[in-house]
Amino acid sequence: MYEFIRGPMAWACFSIFILGMIFQAVRFFVLTKRVQPAGLPLPLRYERKKIELSRASLPSLAAKLRVSVAGVNPLMTFVTVVFHFSIILLPVFLMEHNMLFDVLWGISLCPCVFSESSADFLTGVILACILFFLFRRIFISRVRSISTFYDYFIILLTAVPFVTGFLAVHGFFEYRSLIIMHVMSVNLIMVSLPFAKFVHSIFFFLNRFFIGSEYSLSTGSRSW
Repeated sequence: MYEFIRGPMAWACFSIFILGMIFQAVRFFVLTKRVQPAGLPLPLRYERKKIELSRASLPSLAAKLRVSVAGVNPLMTFVTVVFHFSIILLPVFLMEHNMLFDVLWGISLCPCVFSESSADFLTGVILACILFFLFRRIFISRVRSISTFYDYFIILLTAVPFVTGFLAVHGFFEYRSLIIMHVMSVNLIMVSLPFAKFVHSIFFFLNRFFIGSEYSLSTGSRSW
């Protein structure tokens, strides 16, 4: 069973993940349309933007920060940023994963990988962030009122790979069962990434770079 879920099943889930992400990217461009922002022509808008930035004072920047997401909820912003960076870094630079990649494909980042203590610390950070998201949904009334079983399931599914991986590496319970649960949970996440709430992993970048809004990282060229 282990060989099947890490082999054919994993490749099938990875294929669904890639095709699903392509589908969502295409769907994004179908649901949006290219627009020419009203007002000044593009070169003049850039010039005006440069003037505005040059005249920006510290008090005005502080005022804008206070009404931004980071200013309104700095703790949530901090935890979210730490969580997303951690869940990307840990799987990529985990020593056990790189040993497996070396055996399967001859690819490894060794010796540029996390030590066991660093990996344990980062796992603890990830699980602490997940608990923060869980308790936020349970104890903050405005969040709890819009939360469903689906939201709690997504949080649980996110936690399972890190919990099972940590327990397996440190020899808790039966190793083979934990590894099977670990790989199965990762496969399930890959399949659901393009179609569940995890899809924000691609829409975050599409929205920030193509949709013009206060949170955009560019001027934006499309609108919903």
